[in-house]
Amino acid sequence: MQTTRTPPGPACPRAALDALGREVGRALPPPADGLGESLVRRALGEKPGEETEEDRLVVRFGTEWRTFIRRQNPDRLAALDALIDGQIERRALARFYRRVRNAAVAITVAGFAVAQFGIDRLPVVRQVWRLLRGELR
Repeated sequence: MQTTRTPPGPACPRAALDALGREVGRALPPPADGLGESLVRRALGEKPGEETEEDRLVVRFGTEWRTFIRRQNPDRLAALDALIDGQIERRALARFYRRVRNAAVAITVAGFAVAQFGIDRLPVVRQVWRLLRGELR
């Protein structure tokens, strides 16, 4: 029986991969324009070497995001818009209900404090109480 031996690998495979990645990055620099920037410039009718007065933000996406962007279609984008709109409405309602709850707690605590202190001891509270009961003179 003859067994084949595999050559031993580096002691730390992570360090070897990092070094390999740095060397590949030096040998193959990333392109000057971002994802689709040349297509956008061509669609706008600009020449490649021509500078424009407005600044553009160029985003370089990874492969996962590129595949995610390519998978999108109008139906999926409409569903995503509906989800975002629903989330915005839920947050607005939550803020409104939180304000109502805080106001109710403040009114309840103030009511108990006034009841504990005595409603007839404060002239302003007495006048408001009469106004609410309809006994304003």
